[in-house]
Amino acid sequence: MSGQTSAPASQETLKVFKRVKLRGKKKLDWAIFKIDQKIQEIVPEKTSADEKSKKGIDGLVANLPDLQPRYAVYDHEFKTTDGRATSKLWFISFTPINSNQIDRMVYAHAHKPFREGLKGVHPSSWTDKNELLMEFGGQAEEEEEEEEEDFD
Repeated sequence: MSGQTSAPASQETLKVFKRVKLRGKKKLDWAIFKIDQKIQEIVPEKTSADEKSKKGIDGLVANLPDLQPRYAVYDHEFKTTDGRATSKLWFISFTPINSNQIDRMVYAHAHKPFREGLKGVHPSSWTDKNELLMEFGGQAEEEEEEEEEDFD
């Protein structure tokens, strides 16, 4: 990794970001981006247009991989304390605790330049899908309980 610059955002990535930021018919609720190691660029992986069964943050989190880091942009729509509808655009850096160390370093290295290139986003970093869901009002997934073995 020595001597490498961070992976730049592809033109397609910037187009997808603009669709999340937009208002209107072609607007996306969220987009997930990955670093394509072959071309050394940040490229779109999935968008809310690809997810048919789950909407909002639930759809975004359902499409995040369990073992690889990803970036996402999410337009969080909510009501203020006085009842007004509003939204906030979030840049999400998702790095699972059990992800590959090299992947973690590659994504950490590209994080700041990528985020700074996306104007108007609020940064947030996450390592756990359920915490991300709870923060944005999604339905947390139930964790499987491990049965304790009795060794007596």
